[in-house]
Amino acid sequence: MKRAPKPLPPPTDEERRVAGEAARALRAAIADPTTRGAESVVHIDLARPRRGEWWTTWANLPGFVRVNGYGGHYWHACLPGWTYTRREIVAEMIPDLEALAEHGMRPTEATSKGAVA
Repeated sequence: MKRAPKPLPPPTDEERRVAGEAARALRAAIADPTTRGAESVVHIDLARPRRGEWWTTWANLPGFVRVNGYGGHYWHACLPGWTYTRREIVAEMIPDLEALAEHGMRPTEATSKGAVA
């Protein structure tokens, strides 16, 4: 029998502050891509199952990661366990970060079929 994952503790004030900064930085980067900062790409070699992933991060978007290029998915360190498509960044990721910052609410269910818990 598979157990449900243990719920995360309530977010700290620091986590809420970081989520608010992340939402503002993502909105700014969408409006003006030059604000993203330097891009870094790293290859992650996963032993089991044997496969790898390419992770892209940007200097001015801490915690934000693109996995396997534009066709892949995105995640943010403030939202553990959640992934988003490129289209869902504005529609879901940023609102999830803002809800975390403003109300201390973590996402509990996907608002589209693209996000998974």
